[in-house]
Amino acid sequence: MTVKFYIPDGHLEPPVLKLFARAGFKVSVTERGYNPEIDDPGITLKRIRPQDFPFVLSIGKGDLAITGSDIIREFKLGYPRRADKIRELLDLKFGKTKLCVAISEDILPDVKTIDDFRRYSKKREVVVATEYANIAEDYLKKNRIKAIIQKPAGKTEAWLIPPEPEADMIIETTETGKTLRENRCRIIDTVLEATARLIVNSDSFKGGKGEKIREIVQLFNGALKGDGSVNVCMNVLDPKNLDPVLNLLGKYVKNPTITSLKGGGYDVFIVINEKELKFLLPELIKKGASSIAISDTRMIIE
Repeated sequence: MTVKFYIPDGHLEPPVLKLFARAGFKVSVTERGYNPEIDDPGITLKRIRPQDFPFVLSIGKGDLAITGSDIIREFKLGYPRRADKIRELLDLKFGKTKLCVAISEDILPDVKTIDDFRRYSKKREVVVATEYANIAEDYLKKNRIKAIIQKPAGKTEAWLIPPEPEADMIIETTETGKTLRENRCRIIDTVLEATARLIVNSDSFKGGKGEKIREIVQLFNGALKGDGSVNVCMNVLDPKNLDPVLNLLGKYVKNPTITSLKGGGYDVFIVINEKELKFLLPELIKKGASSIAISDTRMIIE
């Protein structure tokens, strides 16, 4: 009995493959292939668009998937009766995007807020282009805006480009907003912020595949906690320097590991955020630490 795991293509693929690697899995992906290979006989991978993952899990076509929280929200609004068929297990923290509301600066120079657009929409029939039709419907309803919602077949921002744009407003995902700015699209509101999530088919989690799924979650969680951390080993050869070194380390970590060295002195081990090293290392040397060795922390399992 294998766990069928959907992994995304597109902008989420590189951090997902990095997560698998940090968790100890070797995944081989080909440019046009749909079934990546993984060195775990208990897992089968399939690679399709992440927009489809909540739906295919909800109808029992797979067990695990990695997709965006915005996509999960869109699915739950569109299929409320199937919402309980999927469950979020982990916020993976990467793949950060914003679902933004934007208009053309050239076509609607006076529209700078959603309230401005509401006033504009009362005088005419407006079109909103978006891939997130259910989120858009919910958002527009809350902001008392009547509009025709259309899902473009191509790039959503293209529907705002002058001289005769196809839409009055778009609701679109962006990582930095650069593409929108380059096309003179003004962001007037943010609907939600999204990150990548690990989701599961609820029945799979409760059934016979639950143990394997929990193992995967534990490894992923350990890899996430270890990302950005490093192991630091050091010698404190003069015993009188041990307390000053430990007092300094106490500002950054709890319960360092201390081992007596043959011939005198101590070996001290800690795990610390890599960003704090530049502050810590010079002070450690001043306090009497020596032979400081630093290595990557692949996982932290608690």
